[in-house]
Amino acid sequence: MQKKLSLQLDEIDLKVLTDEKWLSFVLEQLLSNALKYTKKGGIHIYVKDEVLYIEDSGIGIKEEDLPRIFEKGFTGYNGRMDKKASGLGLYLCARILKYLGHPIHMSSKQGIGTTVMIDFHVQDLQVE
Repeated sequence: MQKKLSLQLDEIDLKVLTDEKWLSFVLEQLLSNALKYTKKGGIHIYVKDEVLYIEDSGIGIKEEDLPRIFEKGFTGYNGRMDKKASGLGLYLCARILKYLGHPIHMSSKQGIGTTVMIDFHVQDLQVE
């Protein structure tokens, strides 16, 4: 509300077999990032073909940083500018989603925004 951002939440009719606590952690982290790095415009959340999309109109991620965003401790250009970034948020999200069997992907254009995609197609769970 303080930033005057819009939130477009489409109707989501999707049943997911997962761990509610850990998925909530992931979604909270992803939404927190979207809010942190979006100064104007808004966030759009929707599902298409069993994939959850979280799109923002934020500052985006440099193309050369994209391949490393899920690495432990990696903050990239934006994280170094933010000074509050630990490089653990997206790393933890990717690890949690891997064990839950929900692949995560991101696309981004600097100055345009970022899209996070979580695939909820039924996968085999990884058990250690």
